[in-house]
Amino acid sequence: MKKTTLFITSLSLLFLAACSSNLRILHTNDTHAAYQHKDGGYLALEYHLQEARTEKSPNLYLDAGDMQTGSIFSSLNYDSVQGGAVLEVFKRLDLDAATPGNHEFDVSYDHAKALMAKAEFPFYSANLLDADGSSFATAPYGIFQKGKLKIGVIGLTIASLPEKVKPENVAPITILPYKEAIDRIIAEVDAKSDLIILLTHNGWEADSLLATQLDNRIDMIVGGHSHTSITEPTQVNGIYILSAGSHLRYLGIADLKVRKDRITKFSSYLQPLSQPPEEYVSELKPFLEQTIGELEKSLSKVAGTLPYDFKVDKFKPTEGSIWVANALLKEYPQAEIAMINNGGLRKLLPAGPVTLKDLHEYIPFGNTVALFSCTGQDILSAQARNLRIAQDKPYDIMTVSSPSWFSEANSAFIIGEGELNPKRTYRVVTHDYIISQWDKYLDFMPQDIDETGDLFLDAIIRQVRRQFGNP
Repeated sequence: MKKTTLFITSLSLLFLAACSSNLRILHTNDTHAAYQHKDGGYLALEYHLQEARTEKSPNLYLDAGDMQTGSIFSSLNYDSVQGGAVLEVFKRLDLDAATPGNHEFDVSYDHAKALMAKAEFPFYSANLLDADGSSFATAPYGIFQKGKLKIGVIGLTIASLPEKVKPENVAPITILPYKEAIDRIIAEVDAKSDLIILLTHNGWEADSLLATQLDNRIDMIVGGHSHTSITEPTQVNGIYILSAGSHLRYLGIADLKVRKDRITKFSSYLQPLSQPPEEYVSELKPFLEQTIGELEKSLSKVAGTLPYDFKVDKFKPTEGSIWVANALLKEYPQAEIAMINNGGLRKLLPAGPVTLKDLHEYIPFGNTVALFSCTGQDILSAQARNLRIAQDKPYDIMTVSSPSWFSEANSAFIIGEGELNPKRTYRVVTHDYIISQWDKYLDFMPQDIDETGDLFLDAIIRQVRRQFGNP
């Protein structure tokens, strides 16, 4: 009797296994044109994608937005569109689908539309609608046949898009709430698929909240925007949520079994994008060498003519550091004060013509712009700390866009045209390094942080061109 039961159980397990389908999901997000660095980049991504695809098949590769903006590579004109080289890279990496992030809209509405049209892979967005009611992107969703599985991929883009880019860049677009956009098409997608994935550029918090509002027709969310690195399987309301950090430091990998429209087995991890071995033969490398060669030529171009030396000094403000702080504030007028660290400015720039290469060497780090909130009293505490740093020199000081920053701590502190109010909340623009080292520089914890993903360097280049560009 026991043998018969074991035999029947074994047959049942074999039957269930036969009815199950395997799938590997490969995913990236917020890659920001990070074409080359020691811990990642396009060549490393190509190598690890190839390894992951060789290990397990079938597989589906998805990108959750913000592939543009972040390095000068995305500023190259290729195939008649700025950022076209980035699209070409992802085509050559056999990307199955993407969703537009906010940085795909940084230039203009027409430019974003051109990016969607030029890409040889689909962009999906169900909640961004053009004037005629159709998706701004390629389509609201797509269906992929991978082995025996049909996978529905629905795209979503951050609902606060007009706050992330210039409002005129998205003015023609109607932005639907996430749940409303899903409800319009979910029955249609469910009827065509065995598995449904939301491919979102909304951020971890928004994705987690959205998951609580969804039913079991949605199986997974592959997300971006908040640069969150989810290192182990994470579920909210029974829905798996994936995110692979940012700037091509990781490739996200998830392995699953699907039976009767349900995930029955799931594992996930982030693969560090170490550089490929010397013997690795890359199909992408010749294209990168050609375009990067063009990049080197573009870096030799003069951005402007500096009216005075941009000296560097870790322990006192210079004309250059003061200009940079004020330039950052001009670039992000939603803030009221800007803070930078002097140690992030590394090369003397003599008065006269300055090239893009000079500016890259002046600001060599890949820091990204961030905003946060604090009280006036917090600013005064940071000022007092900064004065102690300038005296004791344990590390570099900050330069701030207020001329009161290096006045005596008990004198009036002016922000804009008014005196600082210790009880009022202020918005500050800075970069991610200062936020990560807030205990050193600020003496208080920043609140309401907004990581823009924009390169600090790009902001300064734009301001050099605007203020010092050759007529």
